[in-house]
Amino acid sequence: MPEAQKTAIVTGGSQGIGAGLVKTFLDRGYNVVANSRNITKSGAFEASDKLALIDGSIAEAATAMKIAEAAKSKFGSIDALINNGRHIFHKALHRLHDRGSAVVHIR
Repeated sequence: MPEAQKTAIVTGGSQGIGAGLVKTFLDRGYNVVANSRNITKSGAFEASDKLALIDGSIAEAATAMKIAEAAKSKFGSIDALINNGRHIFHKALHRLHDRGSAVVHIR
């Protein structure tokens, strides 16, 4: 049986370190949910079968829920969370750490 594809969430994914991490995860075969306030308009990435783009501030609960729902519905899992956004992510995403997912805060 083939190994299940892993999924990473990257907040602040439209430029700099965040964009580099999105590219690195994709290059390593991960599915990725990338977020920033305007990631779909930034031109940094195009959505694909391996990449979901979610606009919005990670400081808002609705955005955090959209990100988590996109990961679960499109890819079936959340295996890593890179919090590279300007604000701390919502507690709904923070609970991922308690479920065994890798969580990294970049400050």
